Amino acid sequence: MRNRLYFLALLIGVLGGLAIMTALLQVKSNSELYRIPSENFKNTLLIPNPEIEHVYLYLVFPSGEAANPFDEGLAHYVEHLAWLSFLDGSNDNEERHSNAWTNRFSTGYWQIATKDDLHTALQRLIKVSKPLSVDSSFALEERSIILREYDYRVNERPLYPVYRDMDKILYGNGSLARSVIGEPPIIAEYSLDDARTLHRQSHVLREATLLVYGNVDKSQLKAALAALPIEQKAKPVMNSVSSSWVEDGTLKDKASLVIPDVSSETFMYRKLVPLASCDIAELSQCAMISQIAENILDSALPGGLAGPLRFDRFVARSFSFNISIVKNAYVEISFTAYPDSGVSLEELELAFHDAYRMALQNGLTPETFERVQSRLRGELDSILVRDRPLYNRDLVLAQLVSAQPIFSLSDQMNALESIRFEDVNRFLRSLLADGREVTRLVVAER
Repeated sequence: MRNRLYFLALLIGVLGGLAIMTALLQVKSNSELYRIPSENFKNTLLIPNPEIEHVYLYLVFPSGEAANPFDEGLAHYVEHLAWLSFLDGSNDNEERHSNAWTNRFSTGYWQIATKDDLHTALQRLIKVSKPLSVDSSFALEERSIILREYDYRVNERPLYPVYRDMDKILYGNGSLARSVIGEPPIIAEYSLDDARTLHRQSHVLREATLLVYGNVDKSQLKAALAALPIEQKAKPVMNSVSSSWVEDGTLKDKASLVIPDVSSETFMYRKLVPLASCDIAELSQCAMISQIAENILDSALPGGLAGPLRFDRFVARSFSFNISIVKNAYVEISFTAYPDSGVSLEELELAFHDAYRMALQNGLTPETFERVQSRLRGELDSILVRDRPLYNRDLVLAQLVSAQPIFSLSDQMNALESIRFEDVNRFLRSLLADGREVTRLVVAER
Protein backbone atom coordinates (compact mmCIF):
# COMPACT_ATOMS: atom_id res chain seq x y z
CA MET A 1 0.00 0.00 0.00
CA ARG A 2 2.81 2.36 0.92
CA ASN A 3 4.55 1.63 -2.40
CA ARG A 4 1.31 2.30 -4.27
CA LEU A 5 0.89 5.66 -2.53
CA TYR A 6 4.50 6.52 -3.30
CA PHE A 7 3.96 5.62 -6.95
CA LEU A 8 0.81 7.79 -7.12
CA ALA A 9 2.63 10.72 -5.52
CA LEU A 10 5.50 10.32 -7.98
CA LEU A 11 3.08 10.10 -10.91
CA ILE A 12 1.24 13.23 -9.79
CA GLY A 13 4.55 15.05 -9.45
CA VAL A 14 5.70 14.01 -12.91
CA LEU A 15 2.37 14.93 -14.50
CA GLY A 16 2.39 18.25 -12.67
CA GLY A 17 5.89 18.94 -13.90
CA LEU A 18 4.91 18.06 -17.44
CA ALA A 19 1.90 20.36 -17.20
CA ILE A 20 4.10 23.23 -16.05
CA MET A 21 6.64 22.54 -18.80
CA THR A 22 3.88 22.37 -21.40
CA ALA A 23 2.46 25.68 -20.21
CA LEU A 24 5.88 27.28 -20.35
CA LEU A 25 6.50 25.94 -23.83
CA GLN A 26 3.13 27.24 -24.97
CA VAL A 27 3.92 30.69 -23.60
CA LYS A 28 7.36 30.58 -25.16
CA SER A 29 5.88 29.64 -28.53
CA ASN A 30 3.92 32.89 -28.40
CA SER A 31 7.25 34.71 -28.18
CA GLU A 32 8.71 33.09 -31.26
CA LEU A 33 9.16 34.66 -34.65
CA TYR A 34 7.05 33.06 -37.36
CA ARG A 35 7.48 33.41 -41.10
CA ILE A 36 4.11 33.45 -42.85
CA PRO A 37 3.94 32.74 -46.60
CA SER A 38 2.39 35.53 -48.66
CA GLU A 39 2.30 36.38 -52.34
CA ASN A 40 2.24 40.10 -51.61
CA PHE A 41 5.44 40.56 -49.61
CA LYS A 42 8.99 39.29 -49.77
CA ASN A 43 8.76 38.42 -46.06
CA THR A 44 5.88 38.34 -43.61
CA LEU A 45 6.95 38.01 -39.98
CA LEU A 46 4.64 37.42 -37.03
CA ILE A 47 5.42 37.90 -33.34
CA PRO A 48 2.23 37.01 -31.42
CA ASN A 49 1.51 38.59 -28.05
CA PRO A 50 -1.90 37.58 -26.66
CA GLU A 51 -1.29 39.68 -23.54
CA ILE A 52 -1.91 43.00 -25.31
CA GLU A 53 -5.02 44.41 -26.94
CA HIS A 54 -3.80 45.73 -30.28
CA VAL A 55 -1.97 44.55 -33.38
CA TYR A 56 0.95 46.60 -34.71
CA LEU A 57 1.69 46.50 -38.44
CA TYR A 58 5.06 47.57 -39.86
CA LEU A 59 5.64 47.71 -43.62
CA VAL A 60 9.35 48.12 -44.40
CA PHE A 61 10.78 48.74 -47.88
CA PRO A 62 14.53 47.97 -48.15
CA SER A 63 15.26 51.20 -50.03
CA GLY A 64 16.30 54.34 -48.22
CA GLU A 65 18.32 57.41 -49.10
CA ALA A 66 21.40 55.36 -49.99
CA ALA A 67 19.47 53.82 -52.90
CA ASN A 68 18.12 57.16 -54.15
CA PRO A 69 19.62 58.21 -57.52
CA PHE A 70 17.84 61.58 -57.53
CA ASP A 71 18.29 64.76 -55.47
CA GLU A 72 19.68 64.23 -52.00
CA GLY A 73 16.90 63.68 -49.47
CA LEU A 74 14.23 62.86 -52.06
CA ALA A 75 13.55 59.47 -50.40
CA HIS A 76 12.37 61.35 -47.30
CA TYR A 77 10.15 63.56 -49.46
CA VAL A 78 8.67 60.45 -51.12
CA GLU A 79 7.88 59.02 -47.68
CA HIS A 80 5.91 62.17 -46.85
CA LEU A 81 3.98 62.02 -50.13
CA ALA A 82 3.27 58.29 -49.83
CA TRP A 83 1.86 58.77 -46.33
CA LEU A 84 -0.30 61.62 -47.62
CA SER A 85 -1.61 59.21 -50.25
CA PHE A 86 -2.35 56.75 -47.45
CA LEU A 87 -4.36 59.51 -45.75
CA ASP A 88 -6.10 60.39 -49.04
CA GLY A 89 -4.24 63.66 -49.29
CA SER A 90 -5.56 65.14 -46.04
CA ASN A 91 -3.32 67.65 -44.29
CA ASP A 92 -5.51 67.67 -41.19
CA ASN A 93 -5.38 63.98 -40.28
CA GLU A 94 -3.97 63.44 -36.79
CA GLU A 95 -1.83 60.54 -38.07
CA ARG A 96 -0.01 62.81 -40.49
CA HIS A 97 3.71 61.88 -40.55
CA SER A 98 3.55 60.28 -37.11
CA ASN A 99 3.79 56.72 -38.40
CA ALA A 100 6.55 56.75 -41.01
CA TRP A 101 10.34 56.94 -41.26
CA THR A 102 13.19 57.13 -43.75
CA ASN A 103 16.85 56.43 -43.11
CA ARG A 104 19.79 55.48 -45.29
CA PHE A 105 18.72 51.84 -45.60
CA SER A 106 14.93 51.67 -45.45
CA THR A 107 11.60 53.43 -45.66
CA GLY A 108 8.81 52.23 -43.40
CA TYR A 109 5.23 52.82 -42.33
CA TRP A 110 3.27 51.50 -39.37
CA GLN A 111 -0.16 51.63 -37.82
CA ILE A 112 -2.16 50.11 -34.97
CA ALA A 113 -5.15 47.83 -35.50
CA THR A 114 -7.11 45.08 -33.79
CA LYS A 115 -7.41 41.49 -34.95
CA ASP A 116 -11.03 42.17 -35.94
CA ASP A 117 -10.10 44.92 -38.42
CA LEU A 118 -6.76 43.40 -39.45
CA HIS A 119 -7.75 42.94 -43.10
CA THR A 120 -9.01 46.53 -43.39
CA ALA A 121 -5.86 47.88 -41.74
CA LEU A 122 -3.63 45.91 -44.11
CA GLN A 123 -5.57 47.17 -47.11
CA ARG A 124 -5.04 50.73 -45.92
CA LEU A 125 -1.37 50.23 -45.15
CA ILE A 126 -0.43 48.81 -48.56
CA LYS A 127 -1.86 51.96 -50.15
CA VAL A 128 1.57 53.53 -49.58
CA SER A 129 2.80 51.38 -52.49
CA LYS A 130 0.14 52.66 -54.89
CA PRO A 131 1.08 55.42 -57.37
CA LEU A 132 1.30 58.78 -55.62
CA SER A 133 -2.09 60.46 -55.73
CA VAL A 134 -1.25 63.87 -54.26
CA ASP A 135 -1.66 66.91 -56.47
CA SER A 136 0.96 69.58 -57.07
CA SER A 137 -0.41 71.97 -54.41
CA PHE A 138 0.02 69.33 -51.69
CA ALA A 139 3.47 68.46 -53.03
CA LEU A 140 4.55 72.11 -52.88
CA GLU A 141 3.24 72.47 -49.34
CA GLU A 142 5.10 69.33 -48.31
CA ARG A 143 8.40 70.82 -49.45
CA SER A 144 7.78 73.72 -47.05
CA ILE A 145 7.03 71.27 -44.24
CA ILE A 146 10.31 69.43 -44.87
CA LEU A 147 12.18 72.75 -44.86
CA ARG A 148 10.70 73.52 -41.43
CA GLU A 149 11.63 70.01 -40.29
CA TYR A 150 15.20 70.62 -41.47
CA ASP A 151 15.38 73.89 -39.51
CA TYR A 152 14.06 72.18 -36.40
CA ARG A 153 16.56 69.32 -36.61
CA VAL A 154 19.56 71.54 -37.27
CA ASN A 155 18.68 74.16 -34.65
CA GLU A 156 18.35 71.44 -32.03
CA ARG A 157 21.71 69.89 -32.93
CA PRO A 158 24.61 72.37 -33.04
CA LEU A 159 26.99 69.53 -33.95
CA TYR A 160 24.87 68.50 -36.97
CA PRO A 161 27.22 70.24 -39.48
CA VAL A 162 30.15 68.34 -37.95
CA TYR A 163 28.42 64.97 -38.30
CA ARG A 164 27.54 65.75 -41.92
CA ASP A 165 31.12 66.80 -42.63
CA MET A 166 32.41 63.56 -41.08
CA ASP A 167 29.91 61.49 -43.09
CA LYS A 168 31.14 62.99 -46.35
CA ILE A 169 34.77 62.24 -45.51
CA LEU A 170 34.23 58.83 -43.92
CA TYR A 171 32.08 57.40 -46.72
CA GLY A 172 33.58 59.52 -49.53
CA ASN A 173 31.70 59.17 -52.79
CA GLY A 174 29.79 56.16 -51.43
CA SER A 175 26.03 56.34 -51.12
CA LEU A 176 26.15 56.25 -47.30
CA ALA A 177 27.45 59.83 -47.40
CA ARG A 178 24.08 61.11 -48.62
CA SER A 179 21.95 63.24 -46.30
CA VAL A 180 18.60 61.66 -45.42
CA ILE A 181 16.88 65.02 -44.98
CA GLY A 182 18.73 66.91 -47.73
CA GLU A 183 19.78 70.56 -47.81
CA PRO A 184 17.43 73.60 -48.03
CA PRO A 185 18.36 74.75 -51.57
CA ILE A 186 17.80 71.21 -52.88
CA ILE A 187 14.61 70.61 -50.86
CA ALA A 188 13.06 73.79 -52.26
CA GLU A 189 13.48 72.44 -55.80
CA TYR A 190 12.26 68.85 -55.35
CA SER A 191 10.48 67.59 -58.46
CA LEU A 192 7.12 65.83 -58.13
CA ASP A 193 7.90 63.88 -61.30
CA ASP A 194 11.18 62.62 -59.80
CA ALA A 195 9.32 61.77 -56.60
CA ARG A 196 6.77 59.71 -58.52
CA THR A 197 9.56 57.85 -60.32
CA LEU A 198 11.49 57.17 -57.12
CA HIS A 199 8.32 56.01 -55.38
CA ARG A 200 7.52 53.60 -58.21
CA GLN A 201 11.04 52.18 -58.06
CA SER A 202 11.37 51.92 -54.28
CA HIS A 203 7.88 51.10 -52.97
CA VAL A 204 7.43 47.61 -54.38
CA LEU A 205 5.42 45.32 -52.11
CA ARG A 206 7.14 42.18 -53.36
CA GLU A 207 10.42 43.60 -52.04
CA ALA A 208 8.97 44.69 -48.69
CA THR A 209 8.75 42.99 -45.30
CA LEU A 210 5.55 43.05 -43.27
CA LEU A 211 6.13 42.69 -39.52
CA VAL A 212 3.02 41.94 -37.46
CA TYR A 213 3.16 42.11 -33.66
CA GLY A 214 0.39 41.77 -31.11
CA ASN A 215 -2.83 39.98 -30.32
CA VAL A 216 -3.23 37.89 -33.46
CA ASP A 217 -2.41 34.28 -34.29
CA LYS A 218 -1.08 32.62 -37.43
CA SER A 219 -4.46 31.52 -38.77
CA GLN A 220 -5.96 35.00 -38.39
CA LEU A 221 -3.02 36.63 -40.14
CA LYS A 222 -3.04 34.06 -42.94
CA ALA A 223 -6.75 34.72 -43.53
CA ALA A 224 -6.19 38.49 -43.68
CA LEU A 225 -3.27 38.07 -46.08
CA ALA A 226 -5.22 35.71 -48.34
CA ALA A 227 -7.94 38.33 -48.77
CA LEU A 228 -5.51 40.99 -50.03
CA PRO A 229 -5.35 41.69 -53.76
CA ILE A 230 -2.21 40.22 -55.32
CA GLU A 231 0.14 42.89 -56.65
CA GLN A 232 1.19 42.44 -60.23
CA LYS A 233 4.82 41.47 -60.60
CA ALA A 234 7.04 44.50 -60.70
CA LYS A 235 10.81 44.59 -60.81
CA PRO A 236 12.29 47.49 -58.85
CA VAL A 237 15.01 49.51 -60.49
CA MET A 238 16.72 49.88 -57.13
CA ASN A 239 17.23 47.80 -54.03
CA SER A 240 19.37 47.77 -50.92
CA VAL A 241 22.27 45.90 -52.54
CA SER A 242 24.98 48.31 -53.59
CA SER A 243 28.64 47.91 -54.52
CA SER A 244 29.39 51.55 -53.64
CA TRP A 245 28.25 52.09 -50.08
CA VAL A 246 31.69 53.45 -49.18
CA GLU A 247 34.48 54.92 -51.27
CA ASP A 248 37.40 52.54 -51.73
CA GLY A 249 40.76 53.25 -50.17
CA THR A 250 42.10 54.30 -46.80
CA LEU A 251 42.50 57.80 -45.43
CA LYS A 252 43.18 59.84 -42.32
CA ASP A 253 41.46 63.20 -42.11
CA LYS A 254 41.76 65.59 -39.18
CA ALA A 255 40.49 69.13 -38.70
CA SER A 256 39.82 71.65 -35.96
CA LEU A 257 36.48 73.46 -36.15
CA VAL A 258 35.02 76.45 -34.35
CA ILE A 259 31.28 75.92 -33.91
CA PRO A 260 28.80 78.42 -32.42
CA ASP A 261 26.33 77.35 -29.72
CA VAL A 262 28.50 74.43 -28.58
CA SER A 263 28.63 74.34 -24.79
CA SER A 264 32.01 72.61 -24.46
CA GLU A 265 35.00 71.46 -26.46
CA THR A 266 34.48 68.07 -28.06
CA PHE A 267 36.77 65.38 -29.46
CA MET A 268 35.11 63.28 -32.18
CA TYR A 269 36.65 60.24 -33.85
CA ARG A 270 35.20 57.76 -36.33
CA LYS A 271 36.81 54.87 -38.17
CA LEU A 272 35.54 52.42 -40.76
CA VAL A 273 37.28 49.08 -41.38
CA PRO A 274 36.23 45.97 -43.32
CA LEU A 275 34.35 43.31 -41.37
CA ALA A 276 36.93 40.54 -41.56
CA SER A 277 37.04 38.72 -38.23
CA CYS A 278 33.74 36.82 -38.14
CA ASP A 279 31.48 34.90 -40.48
CA ILE A 280 28.76 37.20 -41.80
CA ALA A 281 26.61 34.12 -42.34
CA GLU A 282 26.37 34.02 -38.54
CA LEU A 283 25.37 37.62 -38.07
CA SER A 284 23.81 37.05 -34.65
CA GLN A 285 27.23 35.88 -33.47
CA CYS A 286 28.99 38.82 -35.16
CA ALA A 287 26.55 41.22 -33.53
CA MET A 288 27.08 39.64 -30.12
CA ILE A 289 30.88 39.71 -30.48
CA SER A 290 30.74 43.41 -31.35
CA GLN A 291 28.42 44.03 -28.39
CA ILE A 292 30.84 42.31 -26.01
CA ALA A 293 33.74 44.32 -27.45
CA GLU A 294 31.78 47.57 -27.10
CA ASN A 295 30.78 46.79 -23.52
CA ILE A 296 34.40 46.12 -22.57
CA LEU A 297 35.91 49.16 -24.30
CA ASP A 298 33.20 51.44 -22.90
CA SER A 299 33.87 50.27 -19.33
CA ALA A 300 36.36 50.58 -16.47
CA LEU A 301 37.15 46.85 -16.63
CA PRO A 302 40.71 45.75 -17.49
CA GLY A 303 41.05 46.41 -21.21
CA GLY A 304 38.46 49.18 -21.16
CA LEU A 305 38.93 52.87 -21.90
CA ALA A 306 37.32 54.35 -18.80
CA GLY A 307 40.32 53.49 -16.61
CA PRO A 308 43.09 55.21 -18.58
CA LEU A 309 40.89 58.09 -19.78
CA ARG A 310 38.73 58.91 -16.75
CA PHE A 311 39.52 57.21 -13.46
CA ASP A 312 43.31 56.81 -13.63
CA ARG A 313 44.44 59.96 -15.44
CA PHE A 314 41.34 62.21 -15.49
CA VAL A 315 41.80 63.09 -19.15
CA ALA A 316 38.16 62.87 -20.25
CA ARG A 317 35.27 64.26 -18.23
CA SER A 318 32.94 61.86 -20.04
CA PHE A 319 32.86 59.88 -23.27
CA SER A 320 30.75 57.55 -25.38
CA PHE A 321 32.06 54.64 -27.44
CA ASN A 322 30.06 52.74 -30.03
CA ILE A 323 30.66 49.85 -32.45
CA SER A 324 28.25 49.13 -35.28
CA ILE A 325 28.26 46.65 -38.14
CA VAL A 326 27.34 48.39 -41.40
CA LYS A 327 25.75 46.48 -44.28
CA ASN A 328 27.41 43.23 -43.15
CA ALA A 329 30.62 44.51 -44.70
CA TYR A 330 32.11 47.17 -42.42
CA VAL A 331 32.70 47.89 -38.76
CA GLU A 332 32.28 51.52 -37.73
CA ILE A 333 33.86 52.88 -34.56
CA SER A 334 32.55 56.10 -33.04
CA PHE A 335 34.13 57.85 -30.06
CA THR A 336 33.07 61.20 -28.62
CA ALA A 337 34.69 62.70 -25.53
CA TYR A 338 34.82 65.94 -23.54
CA PRO A 339 38.16 66.95 -21.99
CA ASP A 340 38.52 67.24 -18.24
CA SER A 341 39.46 70.53 -16.61
CA GLY A 342 42.86 71.77 -17.78
CA VAL A 343 43.15 69.13 -20.54
CA SER A 344 43.44 70.24 -24.16
CA LEU A 345 41.73 68.51 -27.08
CA GLU A 346 45.14 67.51 -28.43
CA GLU A 347 46.08 65.89 -25.11
CA LEU A 348 42.76 64.06 -25.04
CA GLU A 349 43.30 62.86 -28.61
CA LEU A 350 46.77 61.51 -27.80
CA ALA A 351 45.56 59.77 -24.64
CA PHE A 352 42.66 58.17 -26.50
CA HIS A 353 44.81 56.75 -29.28
CA ASP A 354 47.36 55.38 -26.80
CA ALA A 355 44.69 53.70 -24.66
CA TYR A 356 42.69 52.48 -27.65
CA ARG A 357 45.70 50.98 -29.44
CA MET A 358 46.88 49.23 -26.27
CA ALA A 359 43.41 47.82 -25.60
CA LEU A 360 43.15 46.38 -29.10
CA GLN A 361 46.69 44.99 -29.13
CA ASN A 362 46.55 43.40 -25.68
CA GLY A 363 42.99 42.16 -25.96
CA LEU A 364 40.96 41.08 -22.98
CA THR A 365 41.68 38.50 -20.33
CA PRO A 366 39.53 35.40 -19.83
CA GLU A 367 38.36 36.90 -16.53
CA THR A 368 37.13 40.11 -18.18
CA PHE A 369 35.43 38.15 -20.95
CA GLU A 370 33.67 35.87 -18.46
CA ARG A 371 32.52 38.86 -16.43
CA VAL A 372 30.99 40.63 -19.43
CA GLN A 373 29.54 37.41 -20.83
CA SER A 374 27.95 36.67 -17.46
CA ARG A 375 26.48 40.16 -17.26
CA LEU A 376 24.99 39.92 -20.76
CA ARG A 377 23.66 36.45 -19.99
CA GLY A 378 21.99 37.85 -16.91
CA GLU A 379 20.43 40.69 -18.90
CA LEU A 380 19.01 38.32 -21.52
CA ASP A 381 17.85 35.77 -18.93
CA SER A 382 16.13 38.51 -16.94
CA ILE A 383 13.72 39.26 -19.78
CA LEU A 384 10.49 37.80 -18.47
CA VAL A 385 8.55 35.35 -20.61
CA ARG A 386 5.69 37.82 -20.92
CA ASP A 387 8.12 40.55 -22.09
CA ARG A 388 9.88 38.47 -24.74
CA PRO A 389 7.43 39.23 -27.58
CA LEU A 390 7.99 42.97 -27.11
CA TYR A 391 11.77 42.47 -26.91
CA ASN A 392 11.70 40.44 -30.14
CA ARG A 393 9.53 43.08 -31.80
CA ASP A 394 12.02 45.82 -30.97
CA LEU A 395 14.96 43.63 -31.98
CA VAL A 396 13.51 42.58 -35.34
CA LEU A 397 12.27 46.06 -36.16
CA ALA A 398 15.74 47.50 -35.53
CA GLN A 399 17.18 44.90 -37.90
CA LEU A 400 14.63 45.72 -40.60
CA VAL A 401 15.23 49.44 -40.23
CA SER A 402 18.98 48.95 -40.77
CA ALA A 403 18.54 46.29 -43.49
CA GLN A 404 20.23 43.58 -41.43
CA PRO A 405 19.45 39.84 -41.38
CA ILE A 406 16.79 38.85 -38.86
CA PHE A 407 17.55 37.06 -35.59
CA SER A 408 15.64 36.72 -32.34
CA LEU A 409 16.26 36.67 -28.59
CA SER A 410 16.86 32.92 -28.64
CA ASP A 411 19.42 33.43 -31.42
CA GLN A 412 21.18 36.02 -29.26
CA MET A 413 21.25 33.68 -26.28
CA ASN A 414 22.65 30.82 -28.36
CA ALA A 415 25.25 33.11 -29.93
CA LEU A 416 26.38 34.36 -26.52
CA GLU A 417 27.03 30.82 -25.30
CA SER A 418 28.96 29.88 -28.45
CA ILE A 419 31.43 32.79 -28.28
CA ARG A 420 34.90 32.33 -26.78
CA PHE A 421 37.17 35.07 -25.54
CA GLU A 422 39.59 34.53 -28.43
CA ASP A 423 36.73 35.33 -30.83
CA VAL A 424 36.43 38.73 -29.19
CA ASN A 425 40.20 39.29 -29.20
CA ARG A 426 40.32 38.45 -32.89
CA PHE A 427 37.59 41.02 -33.49
CA LEU A 428 39.45 43.63 -31.41
CA ARG A 429 42.67 43.09 -33.35
CA SER A 430 40.79 43.48 -36.64
CA LEU A 431 39.93 47.05 -35.62
CA LEU A 432 43.63 47.92 -35.91
CA ALA A 433 43.45 47.43 -39.68
CA ASP A 434 43.94 50.37 -41.99
CA GLY A 435 40.66 52.02 -42.85
CA ARG A 436 39.00 55.38 -43.20
CA GLU A 437 39.58 57.61 -40.15
CA VAL A 438 38.07 61.01 -39.47
CA THR A 439 38.92 63.20 -36.47
CA ARG A 440 37.32 66.49 -35.50
CA LEU A 441 38.44 68.77 -32.67
CA VAL A 442 35.47 71.00 -32.00
CA VAL A 443 36.15 74.29 -30.24
CA ALA A 444 33.32 76.39 -28.84
CA GLU A 445 33.05 79.86 -30.35
CA ARG A 446 34.06 82.48 -27.78
